Order: sequence, then structure tokens, then C-alpha cells
Amino acid sequence: MPTSSFTKTSRRKSWCLRLLQAVPALTVATALCAATGVAQAEAWPSKPVRVVVPYGPGGIADISARSIAQKMSEITGQSFIVENRPGADTRIGTEAVSREQGNDHVMLLAGGGFAVNNALFDDLRYNTATDFVPLGLVVSNPLLLVSGKSQPYNSVMELVEAAKAGENITLASGGKGTLSHMSMELLAANMHAPITHVPYKGGSAHTADVVSGLVTGIFENPSSSLPLIRADKYKVIATTGATRNPVLPDVPTVAESGVPGFEVINWFGLFAPAGIPEASIDKMVSVVSEALNDEALRQRFASEGVSVGGYLGKDFGKFVADETVKWGEIVKAQNIRGNE
Repeated sequence: MPTSSFTKTSRRKSWCLRLLQAVPALTVATALCAATGVAQAEAWPSKPVRVVVPYGPGGIADISARSIAQKMSEITGQSFIVENRPGADTRIGTEAVSREQGNDHVMLLAGGGFAVNNALFDDLRYNTATDFVPLGLVVSNPLLLVSGKSQPYNSVMELVEAAKAGENITLASGGKGTLSHMSMELLAANMHAPITHVPYKGGSAHTADVVSGLVTGIFENPSSSLPLIRADKYKVIATTGATRNPVLPDVPTVAESGVPGFEVINWFGLFAPAGIPEASIDKMVSVVSEALNDEALRQRFASEGVSVGGYLGKDFGKFVADETVKWGEIVKAQNIRGNE
């Protein structure tokens, strides 16, 4: 802590102590000291805030982070700087934020991998349950199961039955442990179908192989797949939501297609490192909530089938905990190891 900040803090503590000793009315002194703390919390943020994104630039995570960062900057009058730190299945950026204990001027925008990596890797250097404070769900959307136009499969069950009959059904993903991979594993587990995983190094590396038919298909984000569907290069087979996607109302859900209870939601949310005072957390959640209520922001994402906002604070924490349990069970059932 800089000398000037230390001096101010020491003087404030000393002032509160003398007041408590001098004034018989303890409640009055306590209230005044508490008011000083409230004033400090209300000043958040007092300097630029870093928003760490453990993904590369250009994808939905990056776009979501920059969109909400801009809104939070408008609300607070302070800068929110997005910092892309991809690598190691999001572990590099996530671990960096976990080391910022008590720093309320750094945030993490994490996604589904945040809930998967606990079970996937034996050597995580952070604990998602204790090293982070959930602030709020930023965006969420079901995935789309798509294939190249040349593929003969027009439904989930046609694809599953082909796999059971011995055909080489391959589904691409952006890498081991990503939601596209875990969706494939969930389908394979539920239907006892031998589907082969073909991992790519994130981004759009898989696109040409899906379009050409080199791989059968992929569970993909609407923001990435809709332009290719509209360009007649992708065929859409199903959506992973509990209900149909309003952007593609004629496309059935995977559950409707014969896989009861199947639901996968891709999500990204904001977290703070642990050790932050409760008053600061409350202010952070409030700013996140206000930013997510921006109608223009919601409309922009809605056109791509993406919802903005949802769970906040502890409710968001429960959602993440439930996701962690769900994917942990699939990782175990399918015997998936991230370190291999």
C-alpha cells in the first residue's frame, strides 16, 4: 500500500478510536465510523478496472466483455479495460485473477469452462468455489447442432442411429472441455452412441472442415453459425435449449428430437477475486446489473439469439455451482481427462 494511503487509513482508524473512547453514546460513534466505510465503498471504482478475458479477441466472450465494459464505464465515469489472456483452456487468465485476492479493481469474464475445468484437470492452481466472487450472468444462449450441407443427417436421431450402426460420426469442438465438446459428450452418454470428438484450437479453425463435410458437424454458438446458416453453408439440425430459439423457430430442440432432458446453455459471467469487502461487492453487483439492463445492449445480442443478463450475485453463484456438478458428472462418466 502506498505511504499516502496507509497514512490516511491510519488517521481514519485513529479518529474512530478516539471518538469511541470520548463519546459515551457508542452507537453514535459506531454509526459515524461505519458511514466513513460506506463513503469509501460508494467511491468504487476509484481507478481503472481491468476485465480479464481468458479467451482470444473476436469471439462472443470478447464481444460480451467489451460491450458490458463500455456500459459500466458510462455508468461510473471510470475506465474498464478489457485484457485478453487466452491459453491453457482458459486457465492462464483465470489463474491470474485468482491471485488478485482483495483487489476490487479487477474482474474475470468466465464461461462454461469455468464450471468444467474443476473436474477436467487435476492440477488447477485455483478453486472456482473459494477464490472467486460471482457478480452476474452477462450473456447466455443455447448452442446449435449444425453440419455441412452435404451431410445426409437431418435430425438428431438420424445422426445417433448412424453412429450406433457403425458409421464414423465425428463432431468438432473448439478444444477439450469447451461447451461444444461437453455437449457432444452429453449426447453420446445419454444415447450410448459412439461419437468421435475432433478438437480444434478454438476460433473458427473448424469451419472449413464442417462446411466441406470432413467432420460431421459441431455444437456451435448462434453468433458464429447463423451467418453460415444464412449463407446456405451450414445445415442446422437442432438447438440445445429447453425451448426453441426464437431466431430459428422451426428448428427443434435436442430434447424434442428424442433425447429427453437434454439442455445445454452457453454462458459468460463476471467474477471478482475473493477477499473483497461486502460493501464493494454490493456496489460491483449493482453496476453490473445496471449495465445489463441497457435496452440497446439487449437488442443487439437478441438479433443473434443471445440473451443478456439473468442471475446476479449469490443466485449466479448457485447457477455456476449447479453447472459444475452437472459437467463434473459427465466428465467422470465419459472418463475425460484434460491432462492427457
